[in-house]
Amino acid sequence: MVPDTELVRLTVQGKTGAFHQLTERYYRPVGGFILKRVQRPDLVEDLVQETFLEAFRALKDGRQPTHISSWLFGIAHNRCCKWLRRKRPVLFGPDQAPDLPAAVSEQALREEREEQQKLLARLESNLQELPEETRRLLDLKHRDGKTCEQIAAELGRPVGTVKSLLARTYKLLRSRLAPARPV
Repeated sequence: MVPDTELVRLTVQGKTGAFHQLTERYYRPVGGFILKRVQRPDLVEDLVQETFLEAFRALKDGRQPTHISSWLFGIAHNRCCKWLRRKRPVLFGPDQAPDLPAAVSEQALREEREEQQKLLARLESNLQELPEETRRLLDLKHRDGKTCEQIAAELGRPVGTVKSLLARTYKLLRSRLAPARPV
């Protein structure tokens, strides 16, 4: 029996037959590990294949783990965790149709549009009250889509300064634009 380390070395060199031997050696143990984690026999095959595919890609890219079994089980563990974290759709029975949202009236849409226009006008007004340098900073960030690092390089200022100026400006605008709270 060829040692795991030799099979790993051969796989890294491009010998797919070596990886096939590793797959045959660890397929059942990894499958059992996954079944114990997810408790869904219908998913085991897919997750095992994803595990070995990820392992093969890593080996092909030159990664050479010292303990192949621990490494494979680590990949399998991560695959299981990823599957367990995913969002599951809410399923309804045939007799339980989901509640559909009521159609929005034209009047409600018009009111929403007017409200948005008022907010934009208030924002523009508040932006005009800001110093020119701060407005330029906001333009670079939001209209030109530049990162803080790019802005700092362009303005010749430290990145931290740019970030703190932006943070202070956002805080000021939020306080000015916040709806008035009833007393």
